[in-house]
Amino acid sequence: MSRGVDAEPDAEESHAGVTASAPAVDESLKTRTMDEAPVGITVADATEPDMPLVYVNAAFERITGYPPEYAVGRNCRFLQGEGTRNAPVAEMRAAIEAGEATTVELRNYRRDGELFWNEVTIAPLYDDDGAVTHYVGFQQDVTRRKRAERAAARRASRLDRERDTQERLLDRLDGVVVDVTRVVAEARSQASLERDVVTRLSETYAGARIGRYDPADEAIVPQADAGWMADDEGLDRIPVDAGFDDDPSPVAAAVSTAVDDRTVRIRPLADASTAVGVVPLHYGDAIYGVVCVYVRNSADFDDHERAVLTALGRTVATGINALESHRTLRADERIELQFSVVGDHPLRSVAAAADCRLEYAGSVGDRDHPADLFEVDGADADEARAATRTVPVDLHAALVEGEDDCLVELSVTAPSIRDLLVEYGAELHAATITPSVAEFTVEVGRESIARSLAAAVTDRFEGADLTRYRQRERRPETHTEFVARLEADLTDRQRAALVRAYAGGFFEWPHEATGDDIAEAMGVCRSTFHQHLRAAQRKVVGAMFDG
Repeated sequence: MSRGVDAEPDAEESHAGVTASAPAVDESLKTRTMDEAPVGITVADATEPDMPLVYVNAAFERITGYPPEYAVGRNCRFLQGEGTRNAPVAEMRAAIEAGEATTVELRNYRRDGELFWNEVTIAPLYDDDGAVTHYVGFQQDVTRRKRAERAAARRASRLDRERDTQERLLDRLDGVVVDVTRVVAEARSQASLERDVVTRLSETYAGARIGRYDPADEAIVPQADAGWMADDEGLDRIPVDAGFDDDPSPVAAAVSTAVDDRTVRIRPLADASTAVGVVPLHYGDAIYGVVCVYVRNSADFDDHERAVLTALGRTVATGINALESHRTLRADERIELQFSVVGDHPLRSVAAAADCRLEYAGSVGDRDHPADLFEVDGADADEARAATRTVPVDLHAALVEGEDDCLVELSVTAPSIRDLLVEYGAELHAATITPSVAEFTVEVGRESIARSLAAAVTDRFEGADLTRYRQRERRPETHTEFVARLEADLTDRQRAALVRAYAGGFFEWPHEATGDDIAEAMGVCRSTFHQHLRAAQRKVVGAMFDG
């Protein structure tokens, strides 16, 4: 079929293609081409039982690490190992049995044991009688390409998973968050909000429970629940402690840490296939409580689900804060807090030095430092004055002096609870100071302020503890109600003396009507008139300050 370089092809052969018109190739050039080819080339003897290799080129040694002296005489299966899959090997075997060519990709092992991806193409070589005498094989190291393909497949799979997760997240946001937002917007009380929120959550998750934070006990108190919850997790109160993470109850541990760091906490339950997600309800500095969401399959909680739960927590906390603000505007509720201080306190030092008891009687605001009036029981004015000399307390005056009691006006010049009350807009209602403990009762108008104040007092003052925290209904008293209450407290004589004195100009100076004039009009003596008038004045002033 080959011709010399000077031969002319005939017309018929000129149409047979490039092969027919190409010059003959020198045998040494063919051998050199195979030896120096950039792909691995092997030739196997198909007439021998195990089809041993009779030729391998230099590229085969570079790819596999096996030199010709090792490879020749062996079947090429020595490249296979534990990581080689059966399917491509079976495909090559079937092609050989059928006398056909094929291309496969399989994992082979180099001489040093390293795995690599080998793209192998095998093709039969025939003799003049059409019998297969040899199989030629071509090997290419396609490890980089396979790694890139696998990386692309993993990336595509990850993108698909992320897309599915985002779609589920959007479904959650469009579903449960929207439903809870609607419930919060329509709530008319915190109790109804709590009840409806857990009902809506139980329709999406297995179950839900909501609890309020009780600052006095530093505990979460369950309020409402719906749906499924683990049988062993029916906790009545869950103490809140920053070091509570080792608690044997997974729910209690998750609640404690969620309240402490104000982030969603997800924990497996006793049955590891189930789980709880604890969502802290906080608005600004105020912590209102937690929502516990239960699932029967812990896989339902992934990283994206945290975003849904966080959004739920913000929505519910915002709703509670709005209800609180509405109550404050109506002024129908007050929060009462009672603190006890057993650590160092200037007023405790005064009580200890004078061995007496101090009882709060009111405040005045005409000095540089806020001044408070205290009834002193168990010491006279001189003893009380002496007790203030070594502590940061100014005794401005003794308004009433007795042998074993007095009324004094004091200012604490060191940082005190009184300063915090001014900062938080709280009112001091009562205070009792003894040598062993100082107790303060205060009122604020909003739960968020109450919680922040409680945290500030216990953080700043050593030995301070919140001993009582309660809500009290209070409706603003109208002018008519105030007058009616005051008149009900006055006797007929007291009211008559007060009205005559006011209308007759007795309170002007000089008097338009004297005490004698009014006493004569009442038909009593002058001293009796003054007794009735002073009693009436005391009740009027008391209604203003005590009420």
